[in-house]
Order: sequence, then C-alpha cells, then structure tokens
Amino acid sequence: MLLITNNPKVREKVEGIPVQYEEIEYGEVLEVVKRLIIEEKMVLLTHPLSGSIKPNETYYKSIVLSTKKSEAIDIESLDYIDQALEVYQKFMKNKMRPNWTERVLEDFAFVDYYLIKDTLVRMHVS
Repeated sequence: MLLITNNPKVREKVEGIPVQYEEIEYGEVLEVVKRLIIEEKMVLLTHPLSGSIKPNETYYKSIVLSTKKSEAIDIESLDYIDQALEVYQKFMKNKMRPNWTERVLEDFAFVDYYLIKDTLVRMHVS
C-alpha cells in the first residue's frame, strides 16, 4: 500500500504504511494518483472523494493505493479518479476557495488526518 497526501499532519502522524507527501494542491494530488493508476497500474483502495467535503472547501487530500501491480490498468480506479477530477474542476470553476486562516487550515488538516486514520484502522494498517 501507498498513501498519497498533501497533508503535513498525515505525513507527521501516520505510521504503518509508506507515505508519499507532496506540497501540492488538492487537484494535483488527484493527478498524481491518476498517473500512478495509469503508469504503475496501481489500484485505488480509498475513494478519491471520501469524506463528503467539497474539493473547493479544503486544501488537503489523502488517498491510499495498492502497490500490487496488475497486468492492466484498473478501469474502475481510473473511472473513480476521472470522476473526482471532474468534480474538483467543476467546484473550483464555480466557487474558488476563500483564503482560509491558518486556524481553519489546521482544522481541515485535522479532518483529513482523522478520516484517513480511521480508514487505515478499518483496513488494519495502524
């Protein structure tokens, strides 16, 4: 498994799984994941829109992929990430994010961390 995130709190606190941290925007996290699905033939283990937080409301996203490589691209994973990218672009086009204060950004980082931590516990990773 591999955890892709742009959330520094996830990088600091998550253990038991390799974490690929990137200082990039939410949409770029989705692009990195899409590239791994296509080029490395990885498979999504968590939904890219999990958490019911609109992409234009938060800066942080964490996604878990299987590192078991398959012979072919996982079409279901590719479909999910393409749908997530469409949703991200639609929300960003219609309403850009406000300039959140550091306190609000910390809250969003905590929410993303809590969601992925709970998911990893359910996956018996941490």
